[in-house]
Amino acid sequence: MVQLFPQLDKDRTFFKVQDFLYNAYPEIKRRAGSWGDYSSPTVDDMPKAPSYGNSSERRMIEHALYGSAVYAVHYAIKHCSATSQIIIKCRYFEELSNSKVKARIGYSGNDAYYSRLKSACAEFADCLEPACNYYGVPEEIIPDLHVYQKQETIRK
Repeated sequence: MVQLFPQLDKDRTFFKVQDFLYNAYPEIKRRAGSWGDYSSPTVDDMPKAPSYGNSSERRMIEHALYGSAVYAVHYAIKHCSATSQIIIKCRYFEELSNSKVKARIGYSGNDAYYSRLKSACAEFADCLEPACNYYGVPEEIIPDLHVYQKQETIRK
């Protein structure tokens, strides 16, 4: 039977979200906060090769795009369920241990916690995609974090 929608691979989506939050997001935050050196153009009457582009303008546009990406991540977290918000904030932003996160959400078993952690990451990926569209964040900065299972069609 062929499915209408592709099936989400929660394990691989979890690892992709985790990689994004641990590695890509800190870089996005750094690039959003680095204004660089903006200076007024200097006028010089010496002959030079023509300059193409405006580096100050390019840096300001990059700053704005990365700033929008930071807003999109926070917007996505804000629109997750309350439990998912706690898990994502505590685990990836406050960098609390799994046992402390489990205590915050009232879970005691590892299996239940890891299942909920994977669900929280899948929910974050679901919320991040429309947040990026809302804030106009290009896919080069924040790609789609969903990973889908491969479809095998059986013909009869």
